[in-house]
Amino acid sequence: MNTATPPPGHTWRAKDVTLHLVHASPRLVTRAEKEALIGGGVSYGELLEREEAPSDIQQQAYGDALTRTGARLGAQLASLAAHLARDGGPVTLVSLPRAGLPVGAVLVRVLRAWSVDAEHHSVSIVRGVGVDRVALDAVVARRGMPGLAFVDGWTGKGSIRDTLRQTLLGHPAAQAPLAVVSDPAHAADLAATFDDALLPHAALNSTVSGLLSRTFLVDGGRHGAVTWGHLAAQDVTNAYLDTLTRLTLAAMPTPLPTHPTGPDPAALALELARVPGQPFDANKVKPSVGEATRVFLRRHPARLLVRRGEDPEVAHLLALAAVGDVPVEVVPTLPYRAVAVAR
Repeated sequence: MNTATPPPGHTWRAKDVTLHLVHASPRLVTRAEKEALIGGGVSYGELLEREEAPSDIQQQAYGDALTRTGARLGAQLASLAAHLARDGGPVTLVSLPRAGLPVGAVLVRVLRAWSVDAEHHSVSIVRGVGVDRVALDAVVARRGMPGLAFVDGWTGKGSIRDTLRQTLLGHPAAQAPLAVVSDPAHAADLAATFDDALLPHAALNSTVSGLLSRTFLVDGGRHGAVTWGHLAAQDVTNAYLDTLTRLTLAAMPTPLPTHPTGPDPAALALELARVPGQPFDANKVKPSVGEATRVFLRRHPARLLVRRGEDPEVAHLLALAAVGDVPVEVVPTLPYRAVAVAR
C-alpha cells in the first residue's frame, strides 16, 4: 500500500519502509536566496537547496560517532523496540523524514526479528504546517490506531511535537506517541535517553537517508521529495542500517528512562542565547547537537554555543565553525551540548 509514487533512484529497500512521498519538482534556491525568503516569511517547506557532497568534516563526524557511540545507540534502539512491542500486538511505525527514517528502518527490522507484526511507513511533516494527511490517513486505514507511533531521531525545542499536536487535533493519530532516541528537550512521549546525543546520521544528509532530499510541500496538501542521484557514490544508507541492526540485535533492552521534571531545557536555552539589546528571533535558535549540526549543513550560522569545548560530540561543530568563521561561546550552564543560532 502506498499513497504516492516515490522519487525514482532512492536507495531505501522496500522491506525497510514504505515511502509516502510524491515525486515532484520543487523550487530550487541557493542558500542565500533561501535565507532571504525564510526571513521574508516564506515557509522552508516551499523551498529546496541543491545538496552538495558531504565534506570531510561531515564524513569524519559520521564515522567517529558510529565508532564511538554505535553500541550505545544499538542498546537505545533495542530498548525503544522492546517498549513499543510490550503489549504483544501489531506495531506501526510512522517515521518523520529524514531524521526518523533510519531509526524507523532499524526498529522495524528488529521488531520483525522478534516475530512482531510490524510495518514502517514514512510520512512527511513540515514544521508549522503539519503532516501529509492523505498519507497518514492511508496508514491509519490500513493498520488502525493500536500500536501506531511516530518516530524521529531527536528533539530540539519540541517544534515537531507541537506541530503534530496542533495540526492533528480531532484526528485519531493525535493520540499516537512520539518516540525518539534522544530527547534533550524533554518533549517526546517516549525516549531512549534524555541526553543530548549525537546520532551518527545527524552528520550527513541524503547520503544516509536513501539519497532523499528534505521533504517539501506540493499541490493538494501532499509532501514530496527528490533524489540526489549525483551523490550515489557517497551513499552509506544501507551500510549504516546493517551496522545498527547488528548492534541492536546484540543489545539487551532495558526499561526506558523516566521523564525528567524541572525547568524547561528549551526555554533556558533560548534565554542563554539571547543577547541583551539585540533583536531576538526564537525561531533562529536551534538547540541540541543534532539541530545545531543541521544549521551548519543547511543554513548560515551566526553563533555557536557549546557546554564544553572538549566534548567529542561537538568536535565537528567546532571544526565547522572554524571553517565558517562562526563565533563560538562556551556556556557551562547550557542544558544542551550545543545550540546554534542562524543568521
